[in-house]
Amino acid sequence: MNKLFLFSGAVILLGSIYLFESHKGVDPFPSQREFKVSYETYIGAIPQDAKKLSVWIPLASSREGQIVKKREIITGLPYRITKDPVYGNEMAYFEVSDRVPQGLNFQVTYYAQTLQKNFASSNHETGVNRYLKPNHLMVVNDEVRKRTQQAIHGKRNLLEQARGIYENVINWMKYDKTIPGWGRGDTARACLLGKGNCTDFHSLFISMAHAAEIPARFKIGLTVPDGAEGEIPGYHCWAEFYEEGKGWQPVDASEAWKHPERKEVYFGNYDTNKFLISVGRDINLVPKQSGPPVNIFFYPYVEVDGKEWNGVKTSFQFKNLKTTGGEK
Repeated sequence: MNKLFLFSGAVILLGSIYLFESHKGVDPFPSQREFKVSYETYIGAIPQDAKKLSVWIPLASSREGQIVKKREIITGLPYRITKDPVYGNEMAYFEVSDRVPQGLNFQVTYYAQTLQKNFASSNHETGVNRYLKPNHLMVVNDEVRKRTQQAIHGKRNLLEQARGIYENVINWMKYDKTIPGWGRGDTARACLLGKGNCTDFHSLFISMAHAAEIPARFKIGLTVPDGAEGEIPGYHCWAEFYEEGKGWQPVDASEAWKHPERKEVYFGNYDTNKFLISVGRDINLVPKQSGPPVNIFFYPYVEVDGKEWNGVKTSFQFKNLKTTGGEK
């Protein structure tokens, strides 16, 4: 009986090792993608008596697994490209203080490449402590601390703790945009309601990571479909946590909630289908805006006579140029 038990245990152990090694050997996302992305903006209904119009457009750039080979900016007004000093986000800034137009079009076309290898090779960074601080809406309060302690209890190291937080967020949250207030990345709301979109999922993940003293950061951009070409319906955001010696590890809890069969894939694997626009929250633009720090910098930020203006419409188009390896 003992021999049979030992033999069965060995079979189970070898089977587990085989499954683990098989999973490690599979590319969960394409190893490389090349695509064209167009980001189009229309700013309309500007008041006729406006004295000054200021516009900041977020610009995607080459960083963390992403190479922007070409960036074409089309607008009828002069602009300058600036960069925020905290997160390194680039932006196009322009202002009009004479004959402010009633409407304005702006288009950026990107020819970009995403590579898993390039992400790994650029995956080391100094100053990660900036990603331990709570934000205006990504708070660390008593409820977050309580939830975090439950999620990391018994976990032996940072990777296991991050995985515990990931599982906790997926089990608690539901992807639901029926209740007003979703999409702001409000951690307190996520804790209270357990509902929201990708912004809310990952704000909760980041707040809990901060409570566990794990550096974590917010990223937002577009998920490029695998079809030939077409429209991208809107933004997508995700999170990353920092593991010493290994660098930034991607997490997509909201996609894992939607596709539970791919939960393993969305933890710790770089997704070459994602096109990054900006990093971070509570961003001070350059030159600095009159209003408070920008909660999420994905859409154009516009001020009319020093006050935020929300008459902005955006659309996004893609064309797939090349896909190599892995799953689409």
